[in-house]
Amino acid sequence: MLKNLIIAIVVFSSLIACKKGFEGNKRETPYPETFMAVDTIYRTGENRLTTLVDANWWGNSEGGYIIGYEVSTDEMLTWHFTKTQDSTFLVKIPPGQDSADVVVYVRAIDNLGRKDPTPASTLYPIKNSKPEVKFIFSQPIAGIPSQNPTTVFPVLKYTILGNDPDGVEDIFQYELYINDTLASPFILPGTCTSFLLQSTTPTADSGDCRIFINGNTNALSAAVKGLKHNATNQVYLRIVDKALSKSGYTAAPAIWVKKVSSEVLLINAYNSNKIFVQNYYANNLKGIGTTVFDTMQATEVVNLNYTQLQPDFQSQSKTFALFKKIVWFGDDANFSFPFGQRTTTEFFNGGGVLFMSVAINSSFDPLSNFLDWTPIKNLVNPPPASVFRVNINATVNPVQNNWPFIKSTQIIASARPFEIPQNTSTVGYDSLYYGGIIESKTGQSPIAWTGKSAVLAKRFSLPANKTNFVISSIPLERFNGNANADSLFRKIFKEELGF
Repeated sequence: MLKNLIIAIVVFSSLIACKKGFEGNKRETPYPETFMAVDTIYRTGENRLTTLVDANWWGNSEGGYIIGYEVSTDEMLTWHFTKTQDSTFLVKIPPGQDSADVVVYVRAIDNLGRKDPTPASTLYPIKNSKPEVKFIFSQPIAGIPSQNPTTVFPVLKYTILGNDPDGVEDIFQYELYINDTLASPFILPGTCTSFLLQSTTPTADSGDCRIFINGNTNALSAAVKGLKHNATNQVYLRIVDKALSKSGYTAAPAIWVKKVSSEVLLINAYNSNKIFVQNYYANNLKGIGTTVFDTMQATEVVNLNYTQLQPDFQSQSKTFALFKKIVWFGDDANFSFPFGQRTTTEFFNGGGVLFMSVAINSSFDPLSNFLDWTPIKNLVNPPPASVFRVNINATVNPVQNNWPFIKSTQIIASARPFEIPQNTSTVGYDSLYYGGIIESKTGQSPIAWTGKSAVLAKRFSLPANKTNFVISSIPLERFNGNANADSLFRKIFKEELGF
């Protein structure tokens, strides 16, 4: 009995001793530590760094592991999480200052979510770098002329490129001036890559301009002043960074801005015989009472550059929309039809009416969609190994009895008759002239073409029956053999198109 009591006391004493060995304060896992490659970079004066700085860091965690880091570049007001151990930062210089000492802070985060309470840091002595801006202009490609107009109606389009050595994110805004750099600037946002100026008073001697940026169809709320009409104009830009440092003035080439003097625009898209054809239309329009009109030389090229074509379809569309009536004559369907398709929607939506006479030679693809916007459904192709032409003194017949018969004054080597579309509930089509075409095949006598042979047609709205488009696939200036161009012009331009 005594022996058992002694054993029990010994065991109990041993248990007490074991428990006592686990007593005391529990050792906590340390917070993570953060390290950076350097803590201070010494640079002064012009040797200071740009605002685009590189930083490297790492972290340690005893008893755990690092899951990421938080970085601050604004004196630890805000933190941004990352899993990387290096990065490039665009740090900010206070507005109006040329230089600053900026500290980048980094704190490690471990798998328990704990953050280093004593972040590592590096001080960067930085200076602001001046931004710069330039105008971008198209260049000739493979013999195709560039489009940098030297003469325009009051619609001007510019593409720009801003650059800042401290990074494009440092671009704050642009200052725009028209003719006078001492005037108050018009502010364009730093995201602007192009802008279009459109005069609000194109028929006056000067005007404010609505501004469309980056191809947008809606203008900015404010307008810029200073554009002069029938005068040379020059546009200037300055770029401003987020430290409010400004570049010098950058000037675009001077450009002549024509005042809109009438509702009528003559578009000369001929490559040869330009003066003869323009005089034919101008003189016959004057004969029916249209004595004032504007002109545009669509195919004028100097030094492999179109001098009067706008740089893009948006600016050309807004130019055509300045007018109510357009007379378009050309000798290259591959130029005129695609160009007109992309630039006349705004003109037609504004109630405009168009006459177009374009020679369609055999190189024009009859399956292209460049005719979809015209009163032509499709071109009629000649039989194999044949061509269509019009001989001298050939008569072309009117569909309606009260229209004049017209006669050719020379051979038309490539004539293209066409079919017109079917009427819809809102749009109608009518043929106006047909015939006069022969089928010519090598080694055989020419024969009169008896198939579909419309060469002049119109499109009109329904139910109003108002004509808005008349098209001719024959050059009217070569069809005055009956000396009745005045009667033809009266029918087309006065009665159909309302000149």
